[in-house]
Amino acid sequence: MQQSNCRKKILSKLTALLACGLLGFSSLAQGNDLTQIQKQIKQQESKIAEQKRAQAKLQASLKDQESKINSVVGELRETELSLKEIRKQMAETEKQIKQLEKQERVQKAKLAKQIDAIYRSGVSPSTLERMLSEDAKKAERMKVYYQHLNQVRIDMINNLKATQESLAKQREAISGQQKNHRDQLSTQKKQQQELQKAQQERQSTLNELNKNLTKDQNKLETLKANENALRQEIQRAEQAARQQEQREREALAQKKQAEEKRTSKPYQPTDQERKLINSTSGLGTAARQYSRPVSGPTLHSFGSIQAGEVRWKGMVIGAPTGTAVKAIASGRVILAGHLNGYGYMVIVKHGDSDLSLYGFNQAVFVKQGQLVSAGQTIAQVGNTGELSKPALYFGISRKGVPVNPAGWIK
Repeated sequence: MQQSNCRKKILSKLTALLACGLLGFSSLAQGNDLTQIQKQIKQQESKIAEQKRAQAKLQASLKDQESKINSVVGELRETELSLKEIRKQMAETEKQIKQLEKQERVQKAKLAKQIDAIYRSGVSPSTLERMLSEDAKKAERMKVYYQHLNQVRIDMINNLKATQESLAKQREAISGQQKNHRDQLSTQKKQQQELQKAQQERQSTLNELNKNLTKDQNKLETLKANENALRQEIQRAEQAARQQEQREREALAQKKQAEEKRTSKPYQPTDQERKLINSTSGLGTAARQYSRPVSGPTLHSFGSIQAGEVRWKGMVIGAPTGTAVKAIASGRVILAGHLNGYGYMVIVKHGDSDLSLYGFNQAVFVKQGQLVSAGQTIAQVGNTGELSKPALYFGISRKGVPVNPAGWIK
């Protein structure tokens, strides 16, 4: 009996010890798991931070490449305008050459008739040559021969000389214009090659950037950050525009008063001043009264989902790269530059509280503070701002709130 009790006590102690050992082992295992999880979290956070740094670097590279594209497109546009002017000058010069050649033929024919008449009247060719030579004009003894040439004949010879001189000058001019044309064509070819190279580099960067934005949450955060940056930039630009308009209107009022006092007549504003006076009117009620900024299909409509809970605050209109982007109404440019997510953006202020926005451009042709007219070309369609295909982002904002732009355009 005593041995039995002793065995029970020993088993009880062993069980207790084993239980303690198991509990200790379980705590140790949990501690190891927690350490491993924390390590994985740190690794993931480090990976995310590295991805964000890489993304920021790619976005900076993308901005530089799009800036280069904007610059090259501007230069290319200037070259094309220059080529157009040179071709116009060449056509005009060639037209003048043809007229002068025709005039020369007529004058030669008339002079030939005069010479034939002189010959038939008995004046020998050698005499005629002496009569027309420069030495003969200076010699006193040749004066008697000039009596046989009337003023009409002398004028005819002088006119022929003048025509031939003009013809030589025009031929020299066309030669210079042709050289300029060749030089400009060579420049244009180089600019086109630079543009193509920059676009290829941009596409490569964009592909790398999109790899870093495969996760919806990362994309969502980027879109929200871009929206916030645009909102802040609009607020800053509107404030600057209001201050500028106030200064310009005060200056115009002073100028008007001074001119009316000086002339005692009503002041007639310049075209630029009329634009300033008329810039107080907004876009009005949505009645589809304005022409579209570009022609093309609507790729994304206002309010459609962009990613997650983020929706498009404007509409996206598809159009070929290089298509002219036109202002829907007159107003003042308050922003013309690059914005993350929107590429090269132009924002035009209409009146006190209306804005029209034009984004994803390849190049912009206006500057901040510039007054523009309805239908004026302000930019060129591209696919900047992380867009995969050429299109225009078009939006309208009223009192700081994005509204559906489709209501204002035809």
